[in-house]
Amino acid sequence: MFVSLNLGWLDHPFLVNSFLIKEAEQLATLRELGLSHVSYDPQRSKSKPLVLQSAPAVCAPMHITPENQHLMDEKRARTGRMAQHHERLLLFEREYEEAIGATKSVHTEILRQPQRGVAQAAAMSEQLTAAFLDDQGATVMMVASNKVDDLSHQHALNVMILTLLICKGLGINREVMNAAGMGALLHDIGKTFISKTVLRKSPRNRSEETLYRLHCEYGVNIIGEHANSGVRAVVAQHHEYFDGSGFPHGSQGAQINPLARIVTIADRYDSLCNPLRLADALAPAEALSTMFAHEAKLFDAAMLAVFIRELGVYPPGSLVRLSNGSIAMVIAAASGNTLKPKVLIYEPGVPRSEAIILNLTESLQVRIDCVLKPAALEHGVIDYLNPRMRVAYHVQKTGA
Repeated sequence: MFVSLNLGWLDHPFLVNSFLIKEAEQLATLRELGLSHVSYDPQRSKSKPLVLQSAPAVCAPMHITPENQHLMDEKRARTGRMAQHHERLLLFEREYEEAIGATKSVHTEILRQPQRGVAQAAAMSEQLTAAFLDDQGATVMMVASNKVDDLSHQHALNVMILTLLICKGLGINREVMNAAGMGALLHDIGKTFISKTVLRKSPRNRSEETLYRLHCEYGVNIIGEHANSGVRAVVAQHHEYFDGSGFPHGSQGAQINPLARIVTIADRYDSLCNPLRLADALAPAEALSTMFAHEAKLFDAAMLAVFIRELGVYPPGSLVRLSNGSIAMVIAAASGNTLKPKVLIYEPGVPRSEAIILNLTESLQVRIDCVLKPAALEHGVIDYLNPRMRVAYHVQKTGA
């Protein structure tokens, strides 16, 4: 049965206030707490309550065993660590907002002064490349951003970060990685010359699609000779697919620049997670599954495998059910253990600003049972875990 305790989070040894009772030890602990009743959620339970056969026993006073007292003491210590983590999250989000601002500045400047804009893009790519290469534990982390009016810049930043993640996994050197990051940051710059009506329309008619596909050529013309050949190849070829079904030239396999092949994977993934119509969005785990199971022929197989390995079995932004019955959102992959990410737990009795953050690598008792679809969850749960329901990423360094 799924129950909720009418107690403060620190007043009991359980990980969360609401959980699925599975073991006799949990019942014993509930008795230790001296509770007269608990709340029961029939929708999240696997069994119904038994019919009471006799008068209820008198509630015994609280008597916590040394083992459970130790767990409660650990929770108090964890509270301090979570407060520090929330402070780091706020700093992390401010860094992301600054990165969005820098992305917007690059896109604006490159249209006015291409040489200066490309130089800004190079500096931004070098900074993020260093974040990945100089900290071997660095990975990507979910960001709760309020930048709802900057979707194109958010897409560019997401694709850049995911591109650098793949580059890191492939062991690409710093200079080439910088070029890949620059190309990812600028890959859609040619869309500036395309009507927003055409960009937003789906499906497009033949003439609209022809116009849309010109954004690759426009992008190359915008950056001109101010960027190296690798960057230009990314801008020109990021819609070319490995099987030859892409555009603008239908190039295939080795005909496509390796950096463009990397950006194609990052671009497709972010487009599946963050489409123009939010109703069409796939959960991160669904997006990975779609690319691997149904679209694999479009991508370089070795690069796609590295992307899946680096992002993790449960990519940041995935909504999951834990083995204790709790619903959570993955906020960061754990370096070296893709099955044990860091999660933000839905706990109605705890304000979101103080939400429980659990590193599953530190919890032997709790694991992920399954991935959940956002449509299957109540709005209150979604609003708590990810109010925007768009997936934004930034670089997480070790210790963050």
